[in-house]
Amino acid sequence: MTKTFHNNAVFFLGLSSAMGIFHCILSIIAGADLVTQNSFSHYFLLANVVSSFATVFVLRSYHDQHFRVAFVTGCIAFFTALLRAVLVYCIIFPLTRVFQPYYPLVLVFDLATTLAAAGTLVFSRSGKNGWLKAAGALGFLLSCASLALLIWSAQMHEGRSTPALEKWQLCLSFFASLQPLLLIGYFRQLHAVESKSSESRQPNLFVIVGLLALSIFLFLGVHLMGEGIRATRPQPQALIQAQSFKALTFKGQHGDTLSYRLLTPEGYDSTQQYPLLLSLHGGAGYGTDNIKQLASWEIEKLTEPHNRKKYPVFIVAPQIMHGAGWGGIPRVVTRDTIVFDLLNALKTEYNIDPDRVYVAGHSLGGYGTWHFIGTRPGEFAAAIPLSGAGDPAMAKNMVDVPIWAFHGETDRNVPVEGSRNVINAIRQAGGKPQYTEFPEVGHYLNPSLNATPGILDWLFAQRRVREPQRDGMK
Repeated sequence: MTKTFHNNAVFFLGLSSAMGIFHCILSIIAGADLVTQNSFSHYFLLANVVSSFATVFVLRSYHDQHFRVAFVTGCIAFFTALLRAVLVYCIIFPLTRVFQPYYPLVLVFDLATTLAAAGTLVFSRSGKNGWLKAAGALGFLLSCASLALLIWSAQMHEGRSTPALEKWQLCLSFFASLQPLLLIGYFRQLHAVESKSSESRQPNLFVIVGLLALSIFLFLGVHLMGEGIRATRPQPQALIQAQSFKALTFKGQHGDTLSYRLLTPEGYDSTQQYPLLLSLHGGAGYGTDNIKQLASWEIEKLTEPHNRKKYPVFIVAPQIMHGAGWGGIPRVVTRDTIVFDLLNALKTEYNIDPDRVYVAGHSLGGYGTWHFIGTRPGEFAAAIPLSGAGDPAMAKNMVDVPIWAFHGETDRNVPVEGSRNVINAIRQAGGKPQYTEFPEVGHYLNPSLNATPGILDWLFAQRRVREPQRDGMK
């Protein structure tokens, strides 16, 4: 091996470690919102390309040093890691969800092969090198901890993500980012003891690739950092809306609490009945500030001065923390019960028309909107799910609920099939939902919604269809 080979190996290992640590920092700043940022898919792809280059250099070194067991197990682990990265990329960003059911199996297989590869660095011939032994020991401990977390999640939380699990996973990711530094020590030591080899006079392609990767990392890193910081701050729109809404906290029957904002109708008269709109926020509304959830299309439109006069309505906007949802998303804690308890409490406190209670939400809130009318169809007079996915199995429950759903054709966060499938199922069950699909539009719908006339007029024209009385009952 030449000096150039060692330098290239050290460069890609160092860059891989830097990108891993930077990813951890971004995760602390932006939390779960990080994966929804526009630049993250490119960053994820670049990080895996850099890591692959680094791994190839390490495997080549194992081969040249005749560490056969470490080389074979390392190749298998490299293959499973690539397979896992491809599945994650396709699922999260997403290209296709066909292979999503296979991800847990691939994850376990990847951890098992990584565990084996790390173990061979400790107990095989390669373990005579102190740097490799330390890298193997760290990898072995991290793999064991990851498997333990996976088992704990499956047994205690049915595979759902929780804030505690996310913190532990972030901690493991940080230590995993330090492992390449131990391998750098191995290459530096190897170069010091090896005799000098003749250098190739041909242009070194890896130097060009490395410099290009570093440049892209710096560009994407700055861009992604900016997006992550913006994601943690309330949007200007939400700050403006907060001036009109009351900040309140509701205590549930079991002692749990729910932060929410409430807007009362302009000129509220307790002798008159008013409609109520439940606004369910998307992923950008996660938090504890009781502000960010106000940056939604329906709240923005209904708080415009002329619409406040035209549509006097109560607006309630609850906020939940990371790791929870409104419902409709597998393996995510659902906070629907406390929301319905809140609605019942508001109906008792204010003169709200029970036949004109509406629900709307975008993305995470779109999932929740479908879930709410699927599990409690008799509660709502109408629903507007935006960029959400419903469960076709609940279609029969939604037949009598007026629905106007919206989705972008090129949505990468929530595939458009999530709306298409449930709409078709409701129609097959005898319902007549309205569905608008915006061509060449992604996850963000506000401009397209603003250009669609009559949405609010349609919403407030709907009234709940009461179940017919049984014979003999008055």
